[in-house]
Amino acid sequence: MPLFEELKRRNVIRVGAAYLLFAWVAIQVTDTVAPALGLPDWTLALVTWISIIGFPIVVFFAWAFELTPEGIKAEKDVDRSASVTAETGRKINYVVIALLVVAIVILVARDFAPDEDEAETASEPVVSQAPAGQQGFTSIGVLPFVNMSGDPAQEYFSDGISEELLNALAKLKHLQVAARTSSFAFKGQNQAIKDIGRQLNVDTVLEGSVRKSGTKIRITAQLIDVDNGYHLWSETYDRELNDIFAVQDEITAAIVDALLLHLDPGESAESVKTEATNMTAYDAYLQGRHQFNSLEPGAFRDALQSFRAATDADPNFAAAWAARATTVIAMREDAFREGIPREESILLASTAIERALAIDPGLAEAYVAQATLLADSFQFEEALKSLNKALEINPSLVDALRLNARILSRFGRIREAQQEILKALRLDPHNQITAILAANLADEYYEPEFFATVERSTMQFDRPRQIFEESRLFDDREAALALLRKAADSGDTVDPIVARLQFRMLKEINHEVINKVGRTEGMLLMWLYAGSGRWQEAEAIYNNWPERVQEFPLNLEEISIMYASQGKCELSLEALRKAHGSDVKIYGEISPNAGRSNSNLALNRVHCLRQLQRLDEADEILARVRNYVGTLRQNTVYGFYMIDAKLHVLDGDIEGALDILEAAEKRGEIEWTERYDPILRTLSGEPRFVALFQRIDDDIDAMRAELGLPPALR
Repeated sequence: MPLFEELKRRNVIRVGAAYLLFAWVAIQVTDTVAPALGLPDWTLALVTWISIIGFPIVVFFAWAFELTPEGIKAEKDVDRSASVTAETGRKINYVVIALLVVAIVILVARDFAPDEDEAETASEPVVSQAPAGQQGFTSIGVLPFVNMSGDPAQEYFSDGISEELLNALAKLKHLQVAARTSSFAFKGQNQAIKDIGRQLNVDTVLEGSVRKSGTKIRITAQLIDVDNGYHLWSETYDRELNDIFAVQDEITAAIVDALLLHLDPGESAESVKTEATNMTAYDAYLQGRHQFNSLEPGAFRDALQSFRAATDADPNFAAAWAARATTVIAMREDAFREGIPREESILLASTAIERALAIDPGLAEAYVAQATLLADSFQFEEALKSLNKALEINPSLVDALRLNARILSRFGRIREAQQEILKALRLDPHNQITAILAANLADEYYEPEFFATVERSTMQFDRPRQIFEESRLFDDREAALALLRKAADSGDTVDPIVARLQFRMLKEINHEVINKVGRTEGMLLMWLYAGSGRWQEAEAIYNNWPERVQEFPLNLEEISIMYASQGKCELSLEALRKAHGSDVKIYGEISPNAGRSNSNLALNRVHCLRQLQRLDEADEILARVRNYVGTLRQNTVYGFYMIDAKLHVLDGDIEGALDILEAAEKRGEIEWTERYDPILRTLSGEPRFVALFQRIDDDIDAMRAELGLPPALR
């Protein structure tokens, strides 16, 4: 029998035709639905190759095997008189006809569908069937767009697009935008939009995907009503990479329209356009942002390199200059870690900030970097002005709100600081740094409602929860003793809370604990020696350090306290001069009730200046501190007893100072170490002062007795 006739008899031709039609339909369907399903770019190629490889296999099986009522058999084993190939052939014909109909439908649909060029210029966004009467929305969370490129290395690009859209929307004054840290906390999680909206405190969510392939990009975005899950707006953009900035502006404008947002006069989506640059610079910038936010080892160094590449590619790229400044500031050397030397980092950051603001005076991030440098040099009034500019431009900028809260608290404007940190918590509920700052503020300046609000808002984080637990622990003698017993029974010698309890409640310095938990070897031990009046031992540790470590401001401040306590006033003032130059620092770099607070140091300076008969200088500083403490008195009751008592002593109001110390004792605030303060120790002859610390010593000895320890050394 001729080969062709045999191929027809065995249905090989019909099977081959059916397979080719099926493969073509499968490829067309994959090309259409892959983007919607979030499948990677190589999916279409995979389906095509499977189809090609499958063809000879299917043809071989059609030739070699036959489908019979008893199942599949080898063709050579089937009696031709009993063959059912004719009946099978009729069934295959029906399949071929059905596949032809599907193919025709696909072709007709494509003829009537707009091509890509038409879609770019005339596509209409899909608007939801949201309930009628919706009056507009006031808040939004921008989730990280999904990377659809099939290449994990492109993750920085999809993250960057999301962040750029977030930053643009955040500049709209009537729109509350959840901060990046909190929005990106949901990356890779399959949570319901309603749950995400509740956790972010927003009423709408923007999500989408980015597919980057060569010079082309596809961005799909959907705006969703959190309350009911309706799509308020959705759109897909197929563009060249060079159009990326225009696409971001289009998305921002579409979102504003969909939200029915009421804008200030003169404000529009046009006013928050994305800064355009070339793609080389933009790509490097997005990589730098991704590296900076990763917080991985060496991330800041890599980010700085990327930001430098961005400014090299486009010297007029303002956002990249601001990012350079922020990164350099983050890499500064300090008392606890190495990095870019302080003077060099200030110079590099200042230069980058100047470049950024010269190019774009409306760049909020540059003003935050500027405020950080100003605050570090104690120019707090100027820092607040820079932050006000930043928040005028971008009211949702959490970095600005957080720094604002820190500076306001240093000024003693505690209520304003609390309001700023609560705004930051609302915008960025998943940011641990914000949570820690809020918890510290609640702990240091106790106000019941604020304390409870912050505790509720931050308990998902370990460190804030620990702060609140420690706060209660140090006020709960029985709980503290139970922890000390447990540590002793278990042999736990590395718990920093145990170390603090031993020092604060038992007058013990556990060297083993200190050596294991101290951030820098010996530094904590020096501070503990100094706090217990063991100045010679503390000074010996200080003198053994390298000069670089000795001259960190924190260590110079500590040695100045030791010198002042010993009456070495010339040395004390010289240490402060090295730490801060000729300026007198009033507001605390650390909280005002801490031993190293700059307000405490300012009062120590007054004490020494009086000893040296430099009375005019002393009076000028005293007036400034008095004004600061007056602000604290109006804003809070707790958290500043130390500087308040010292101020009363310097003003000659000894009874008033003792009243303050006794009230602090009743609240459980006062420490036994306070008797060694340079100014308070001048009260050592006062009966009330002696009695106060005798009560503290007796309480400590009672605790020691409960733990089976001998009385503390006096």
